[in-house]
Amino acid sequence: MKTQHIDYGKALLKVLELIIVKPFTLPWHIYNSALRNLSSSGADDSEEKVLANDFPLFTWFIRMFDALIAITYPIGIVMALIAGLNKYMGGFGPFLTTLIIAYFMPLGIGLIRELYQITLKSLLYLKIISKK
Repeated sequence: MKTQHIDYGKALLKVLELIIVKPFTLPWHIYNSALRNLSSSGADDSEEKVLANDFPLFTWFIRMFDALIAITYPIGIVMALIAGLNKYMGGFGPFLTTLIIAYFMPLGIGLIRELYQITLKSLLYLKIISKK
C-alpha cells in the first residue's frame, strides 16, 4: 500500500473554508441559482420545457420552490423593517435578527427543493438518453 503525502496546510484551509466561509456564501449562491432557473425557464433545454408535458404538476411544484427562494430576500427586508420599526418590541436587535433569518432562509428551502429535484433530474436525463 502506497502512502501519499498529506498537505496539512491545504487540508486546514479547506476545512476552514467549508466550516466558516461556505455557510455564509451558500445562501447567496442558492438565491442566484433560483433567479437563473426562473429567468431561463423558457429555454428549449430547460427542465420545465422538456418535462412539462409529461409531468406538469411535478415541474410546477419544483419551480414553486424557486419562486419561494426568489421572494425570500424582498419579504425578509420588509419584515426586518417592520420588526425594526415596531413601536413596542422594535429596535436594532429584532431588525438584525430578522435579516439574519431571511439571509439563511434559502438554505432550508433550497435543501427541500434539491431533495425533490433529484427525481426530476433523473427523469430529465432518462428522457434525454431515450431521445438519442
